[in-house]
Amino acid sequence: MRANRSAYVKSPWQFELREMPVGSPGVGQIVVQIKACGICGTDLHTADRTALDWQAFGHEMAGVVVEVGEGVSRFTLGDRVALNTAAPCGKCPICLPQPYGKGKPELCRTPVSYWGGPQMGFGEYIIAPHESAVLIPDSMPFDVASMVEPMGVSIDIVETADVGCGDNVLIIGAGPLGLGAITVAKNAGAHYIAVAARSTYTARVEAARALGADEIIEIDKTPITQVDFGPNQPDKILVTSPPQSILDAIAIAPFGATIAYIGIASGPGAVISFDADDFHYRRLSLKASFASPDIQSAKSLRILQAYPELGRELISHRFKLDELEAMMNLAHTDRGRTVKKMVMVNE
Repeated sequence: MRANRSAYVKSPWQFELREMPVGSPGVGQIVVQIKACGICGTDLHTADRTALDWQAFGHEMAGVVVEVGEGVSRFTLGDRVALNTAAPCGKCPICLPQPYGKGKPELCRTPVSYWGGPQMGFGEYIIAPHESAVLIPDSMPFDVASMVEPMGVSIDIVETADVGCGDNVLIIGAGPLGLGAITVAKNAGAHYIAVAARSTYTARVEAARALGADEIIEIDKTPITQVDFGPNQPDKILVTSPPQSILDAIAIAPFGATIAYIGIASGPGAVISFDADDFHYRRLSLKASFASPDIQSAKSLRILQAYPELGRELISHRFKLDELEAMMNLAHTDRGRTVKKMVMVNE
């Protein structure tokens, strides 16, 4: 058994560090010594209202393999890895390639995951299925590598919207997912990228500019429905803010536009309504992005390597496990000065 400090949360905004020893891995599992784990918007939802009882949390992590279970051949001791929350099982009729199955692992309904286990990312060690791990280069810092999972989400929303060469793109929401989408959209050939954000979110606005956004729309000064996009009307609209923003996206979308969204509300705000006839006559498309199980790790790694500015611009805070409660509260109360916050463990 390994000694292991692990963070637990209970709504609303209660936190504890507990000693939760980690045993040996089972068949197909690995033990990872966590080096870094990022705070995600899901963690804020969990702390605010969805953790009805104490639970471990944190899921954007990278670390070192310290033990492997029976049947694991992909990894050896000392391997540097990033972890995704869920991976396709690779065996079901949905995952298996044609003609044996549908060949759509992104739709797997029996994924493997460490989610809901006794250890999660805000801790010193975790037992995880080997399928959820991906090797990272020796040159990649662990905090940057922990963004493999959220960058996969940014990739997924850009691909869901089918952003391509010459497209004008509007990103509603300048959190880490929206900011990551700037680089992914540019890499896909987008012609013009506008980002809608509050002017008070200064760190995020500055990051958007540094990552190459062509225009920042300050929605607290000019409602997005009143913006004149001129020749840069958005062909593709990416919504990374709560679902109510979808209504603004529909209102401004030109004929034939595609809207993709990832934002969640975890409550009554998840329900929206709009004029389906108007939507139909303007030939709009509304598509959900949901990057679980993950199939984007290889692309995430390549983008994080090719664009080192992502690590520089997105990671705004690094702190120790003992400071987690303070940083969770900072992420909740002061989004103006924060982008991505990283717990650095075992460093």
